[in-house]
Amino acid sequence: MSTSSTQHAPTAKTTSYVVGAYAASPAHGTWHPDLEEEFYSGLAAMPRVNALEIPWLGRLHPHDDQWILTHFPARFTAVVTGIGNVMSTADELGLASPDEDARNKALATTKKLLGDVRRFNDEVGRQVVSAVELHSAPRGTGTADALAASLDEVAAWDWEGAQLLVEHCDAFISGQAPEKGFLRLEDEIAAIRSSEAPVKISMNWGRCAIELRGGEQVAGQVGEAAASGLLDGIIFSGAADREGEAGYAWIDAHHAFRRSPQHPLGDPTSLLTEERVADALRATRSAGEDNAPHWLGVKVGWAHPGGTVAERLQMVADALDGVERAARS
Repeated sequence: MSTSSTQHAPTAKTTSYVVGAYAASPAHGTWHPDLEEEFYSGLAAMPRVNALEIPWLGRLHPHDDQWILTHFPARFTAVVTGIGNVMSTADELGLASPDEDARNKALATTKKLLGDVRRFNDEVGRQVVSAVELHSAPRGTGTADALAASLDEVAAWDWEGAQLLVEHCDAFISGQAPEKGFLRLEDEIAAIRSSEAPVKISMNWGRCAIELRGGEQVAGQVGEAAASGLLDGIIFSGAADREGEAGYAWIDAHHAFRRSPQHPLGDPTSLLTEERVADALRATRSAGEDNAPHWLGVKVGWAHPGGTVAERLQMVADALDGVERAARS
């Protein structure tokens, strides 16, 4: 199976991107394989997209593993995120748990994720998985030392060329209701450095905004990750400080860009704007060209009732346009 570097997610200097497509899928919650096939075909027709973020929920697809194995677009790679499965046990288990029994159970689950990564590659017949996103659960009780020990062990396994990432989610802050409530960014950086494992960091703009309770401060946190030399990629996904179609204030619901003439299918409550994307990208450039992220992405959710496949694809395309305009500014 190929392990060529061309299978890795795109660099930020190209016009290729990762799309967290499941957030906009017409068939993620209720299974409609015909709609999912139409949606995937539309994504495959977007020339600047070359990777999809795939949620691992204890299996490769929320409804039908065989479907994803036979329908995954031939020119795409996959960034596999374990966050959905992590959240099912986030109050007790996690790779950052100081409790050895809880940490070992999280390691066993991660070993199952590894098995599915290998199965994905084997059944598709190439190195389809370019990166795997891990998380610093459990909520509120994790430690950098425990995460470092876990990363040491996990990185020793054969991931068949996939880059291991710690995806930063909103950190646990006393007095603030968390969505994820994992480790602070500085603790995740410290854990990776302590372990000396070949692990990097990915950022999600919306999850940073949830932690920081605003959009203005996100660029600073993204710049901190870039300055560490560990930032591999950024997903631009929104958040909101008030209730809206996507749910309560500060829900992790992958809000689209704020509604505007450039984003007519966007969310009027969203904090994500092209100006704030530009601020985040300027912060990474300030950290030096060698520290720039290797890939960029979008993950925008469809919050309206109904909605055609074409509309959902247009929302994704508008988000990609927004990131491209911001990158040029």
